[in-house]
Amino acid sequence: MFPNMLRHRFHYRYIFGALNRRTISSYGLFENNQWLIRKPQLKYLNAKERKNLDTFKLNIDPEKRKCIYTTDKEFKKNLENALAHVYSTQIENSAPDQVEFRKVAWLRLKDMLYNQLLDKNLPAKINGYDPGLMETISPTQPQHIIPHLVKMNKIDQLIWKKITGKTEGVTKYEQFQYLLSSYYDCILNQEIIPSMLNTGTDDSVHSVDFSNPAEWFPEARKIRRHIIMHVGPTNSGKTFRSLQKLKAADRGYYAGPLRLLAREVYEKFKHENVRCNLLTGEEVIKDLDEMGNEANLTSGTIEMIPLNQNFDVVVLDEIQMMADLDRGWAWTNALLGAKAKEVHCCGEASTIPLIKKIVEMTGDKLTINEYERMGKLVVEEEALTKGYHSLKKGDCVVAFSKKAILDLKLEIEKKTELKAAVIYGSLPPETRVKQANLFNSGEFDILIASDAIGMGLNLSIDRVVFTTSKKFDGRDMVDMTSSAIKQIGGRAGRFKQNIHDNGELPVGYITAVKPNVLKAVREAINAPIEYLTSATTWPTDEICTHVMTRFMPGTTCKTLLETIAADIEQSSNKLFQICDLKARMSAIEIIDSMEDITFSDKLRLSNAPLKDFPLVKAAFKKFCDTIARGHTRGLLSYRFPFDILNLKYIYTEKHGLEEYEALYNIIMLFFWLSNRYPNYFIDQESASELKNFCEMIIFEKIDHLKRNPYIRKKFISPYLKRRR
Repeated sequence: MFPNMLRHRFHYRYIFGALNRRTISSYGLFENNQWLIRKPQLKYLNAKERKNLDTFKLNIDPEKRKCIYTTDKEFKKNLENALAHVYSTQIENSAPDQVEFRKVAWLRLKDMLYNQLLDKNLPAKINGYDPGLMETISPTQPQHIIPHLVKMNKIDQLIWKKITGKTEGVTKYEQFQYLLSSYYDCILNQEIIPSMLNTGTDDSVHSVDFSNPAEWFPEARKIRRHIIMHVGPTNSGKTFRSLQKLKAADRGYYAGPLRLLAREVYEKFKHENVRCNLLTGEEVIKDLDEMGNEANLTSGTIEMIPLNQNFDVVVLDEIQMMADLDRGWAWTNALLGAKAKEVHCCGEASTIPLIKKIVEMTGDKLTINEYERMGKLVVEEEALTKGYHSLKKGDCVVAFSKKAILDLKLEIEKKTELKAAVIYGSLPPETRVKQANLFNSGEFDILIASDAIGMGLNLSIDRVVFTTSKKFDGRDMVDMTSSAIKQIGGRAGRFKQNIHDNGELPVGYITAVKPNVLKAVREAINAPIEYLTSATTWPTDEICTHVMTRFMPGTTCKTLLETIAADIEQSSNKLFQICDLKARMSAIEIIDSMEDITFSDKLRLSNAPLKDFPLVKAAFKKFCDTIARGHTRGLLSYRFPFDILNLKYIYTEKHGLEEYEALYNIIMLFFWLSNRYPNYFIDQESASELKNFCEMIIFEKIDHLKRNPYIRKKFISPYLKRRR
């Protein structure tokens, strides 16, 4: 069941293979003292113990420090004998070219034992520690050595026999011997060897060539792909043509910028009896046949595209997003790394020169298809002469903040007889769909929206009305780019199946509330194309994990990301830029000090959809603590303010929209984690019911809006107040 080699799976010889003295010498490890800077800091070993390695009794005064080592004679004896065994087998019998690594690992092991035994909170840590079977078979968390040794009796004798290969009972000493040897192997091979071996006369901490991101995806470079661009303005049929190719493929993936778009394609395919899976960060639906086989086509978000799978066709929608500083890395990595015979890129013509240069790097074939708009787009001569009284059914009024959007809704509905639907980014996607349907069906007269209408959502907009041509970029109010204005304005007069009876294509109109805004919009619409000059990039988690082995043990994830960012910025050519790490750092700061979460998990968790709400950040910390402890929990087992999910609060202002939006984000964060850690986060059915109820309350509160909830001071949840 458990072969003896499990205990030695991290053994030195398996890592180094044929590495001999000559090979090690080539690193310069023992030809100079440079490598010494990579030795771990030993805070608890005195000078005598560092010099005299064959000392197995720990220097802890029982009068000054009472702990299990000084109070439990059997524990003390077993620990000292096990240390002697480790020293004999790992140090005294080691090959000459291995002895330096092994000595440092030995000192590190003893230092960690001191650290834990001298910890005043050791009794509580022992009580809270639950040794898992896999952690006992192959220990990976040396920060829990003492609690693990104390709790060994939790593992059945039958299991111990299987682990050690013994036919008779396994004594406590033998258990100590096994665990201490395994922890020594872990420290040696996962901490000491990587830190010392990767340091030599070369001052660089990296072996990854960041100057050419195309080389980050060697498997994709092995095939000559066909990159097919579908470019043109909005309403030119770009995505429609690429989806026709996808439907005819044996294996394919549609990668969209929004969960809404992914679900729209998924439902469209299902309606046409085309088998298709759905894959987003928060939602996974597998289309299984009667034999349990998955469909070969998948519709998903851009971040979820599996770059390790082979496809015939991959569709990358809204490819101009590759320049976005926040999420652009996902488009760039998909373009560079998708293992597909054909990669169809749909978006603006502004991407053509940039993608041409990237394809030169990858050696792929490139075809460019350019399309014209299906219908006319007209910028009106005058702004709204009578202000909001000039609005008419089918208009979409554009603003760029939740407060401005809800202010407009209240003002327009008060001054006119028009009923307004609203769409903005932090609304639940399902609520956005419902609002869009109310507008499209004619039940609501106008739409008030942010630039969220620029991507996705089929909207029957006749005219786009700009309230401003400026937008807050996180620091200042800046002029919107002509590309962004074209993208938003182009939503007017969207092509529909019901073309006018006379065969004419629909006409879309653009205007503004004020003359100066209309002037800026007209200039942007008529401006020449602004070609993209660089693509946003970020190395994969696999590359980051590899680079981490080049850093000192204990290096924080934040330090690693900042160092990689600086290195890429210095070494990469002007074709690529670094993504904005602000969102990632927000998550990293919460989890970086959690020792029980592995580095690879920290990288994964740094991509969590974390909104900037105090309540959401507090919830994220609790979710991560669940992962660190290895617990299994449902959403309802957390003390979040689910009591506000009550119909009586729809018509009151006791709990505002922002509170429900924060709670909705917590629920979706739970789904995101559940799809990645299904053993820790369970009972999606209950979470789904909470999600649906939260969506309903948000929709109803918007529909019955009496005043703008965002004019108040920043919301602080009673949940957080209780915690304070």
